[in-house]
Order: sequence, then C-alpha cells, then structure tokens
Amino acid sequence: MRRCLLSTEPDMRIATVLKGCDVKAIYEMAKRNQVNLDNIIIIGLNCGGTIRPETARIIVREKLGLDPDDVVKEEIDKGKFIVVTKDGEHASVSIDELEEGGRKTSSEKKASAAGRTAAAARSRSRARQTSPAATGALLGEKAGNATFVEVCSEKGANLLDGALKAGAVATEPANPKGIEIRGKVENAMLKLGDRWRERYFGALGEGTERLNKIREQTSRCIKCYSCIENCPICYCIDCSTKKDYLVEPGVIPPPFMFHLIRFAHISDSCVNCGQCEELCPPVEISNSVFLHAIQTDLERLFGFHPGEDMTPPPVLALVEETAREDVLRRREVTRSSTSSDDPG
Repeated sequence: MRRCLLSTEPDMRIATVLKGCDVKAIYEMAKRNQVNLDNIIIIGLNCGGTIRPETARIIVREKLGLDPDDVVKEEIDKGKFIVVTKDGEHASVSIDELEEGGRKTSSEKKASAAGRTAAAARSRSRARQTSPAATGALLGEKAGNATFVEVCSEKGANLLDGALKAGAVATEPANPKGIEIRGKVENAMLKLGDRWRERYFGALGEGTERLNKIREQTSRCIKCYSCIENCPICYCIDCSTKKDYLVEPGVIPPPFMFHLIRFAHISDSCVNCGQCEELCPPVEISNSVFLHAIQTDLERLFGFHPGEDMTPPPVLALVEETAREDVLRRREVTRSSTSSDDPG
C-alpha cells in the first residue's frame, strides 16, 4: 500500500482490511510519517494465526486424510484448523495437536510442517486493540451467515453508523453467550502465544549465548534484502546497510554489522508480522525470532508497546542516554540480587 499507492498519491483515501499485526504496522508507519491515518479507514480482522500454503497442504493430506486439491475453504477458528471440501465435507484438527509435537524451538529452523508460522504462534496481537472497528466469526445459530463487529473508537462508530444510514448493512445486538465464548477463545489463544514466546526466546538464551546463536544463523545470509524490502517498519530510501563505510560491499555473507544495523533501527518497533522470516526461504534465518525477542526485552525495560496507538514515539528515537543508563543499571542490580539469593 505504501510503496505502490501512497508513494505516488500520498493524499489518496483508502479503506483497508488488516489482521492485528498489520494494524500495528500501520501505526508504526504513521509515527514515521509514511502514512496519514486521517486518510485511512482500517477494519481489523480477528486472526488466530497464519499457516503457510505448503504446510496447509501437508496437514490436509497427512492429518485430515483429504486431497488438498479438493479443499475450497480453510480457516483457523476456536483453536482449530478447519477445512471444507468441494463436496461440503468439514474436517478439523486442533492447533495444539498440530504444534505441540512438531514445532522446532531451537531457532535453528523455521516452524516445521507443524501448524502456524513461528510469528503467528508467538503473537498476542488482536485487531480490536488498535482498529477503529474489528470483525470476526459469529458464534451460534448465525455462524457463517453474519459477522461479529466490535466498534473500538469514535471513528469506527462513525463508519458503522454511515453504513447503517446508507442501508449497506443491518445490525442487531450480539448474543451475550457468544461474547462470553469469544472472550474465552481469545484468552486461550493469548496463553498459547505466551507459551510459545517462552519456548522460542528461552531457546535463544541470553547475553553471549544469544549473540552467538544469532551470529551463527546470520552467517548464512546471502544479502538478498528480502527481509528489508518486505518489512513494514523499514522505509529508508537511503538504507544504512548499503553504505560502504558501514557494510563492506561485495562480501557474502555480509559482515555482522549488516544485521546489527537492522536490529538497531527497527527492533524496538517490531510488530512480529514474520515477513522477514517467511520470505527468507533460501537460507531459513529466524529473523523474526531475533527481532521479536529484542523487542520484548525493550518493552519490558521501557514499557513501549509498538503499534497500539500514536503515542509514544519509538523508544530508540525517544529515550535520553541518562534514562537508558538508569534503566539498564536497575536491571543489572536486580540480576545481581537474584544471583546472590541463589543458593546454587
């Protein structure tokens, strides 16, 4: 949207339908003056995660015993991967069953054919956190024939009110039982995301151990720039990774500085969309794990939650040096106290 439409028509008015992590990316782009939120209407989609197409075909064939070419619809809902065939047959398998036995957590490979992408498994993004209006599956007797809509802001209320007045939609109060069930499903997915964060980030280790694992993986980089070109937070035309005095040109794999520059520039605002990892097929570097781990550390240190609203600015563009040192010093004191209390 930014590169194909707004680069030539910056004042174009756009309505867009986005999942949670994409909504967060829009907000981070707006903070960097890459988009104008006044010209964009966002409708958020509740998202239980994404599954790579080739992975979905394996699941359909091996877990559900169906021909992938016969599937006409697929979705993730209520903690299950659900498909419908051209003959109207429904089949499903739980996300837990798919992921518990097969996902790699060593950060040495992408998510295997176990289920959702690695970024989706770690996600805590929900469209209603940031969207003017969020939509999702309706539960109960009208499931499949109507859509649940949650109005989250005045802008969203005005959008729905205008649609009602124009006769474009008809509404009725949501079933309280359905709202209760939706809340339980959402909480279950958030807890699942927390569990996968612990596994992925724990496998990375900390300090020197983490640094060495990142260096080892990034040593496979072929400098294709796919991670940079497809990152919603990367927007610089004059990219620092292309400056000769920072990154020596013509060297494959590139010096580690290539990756350090990227981590330093965007790690505080990583929205865990996973594109930098999903689009690294030649060498399968776990880019999104590294960036997401750094982002959550910065979130814990400075309280900055990327993509939730327009305030505050990105933490690495905001924090005074003295404040940064104070936070890091307090963290070091806490660690030292914990170590001294350890009888081992």
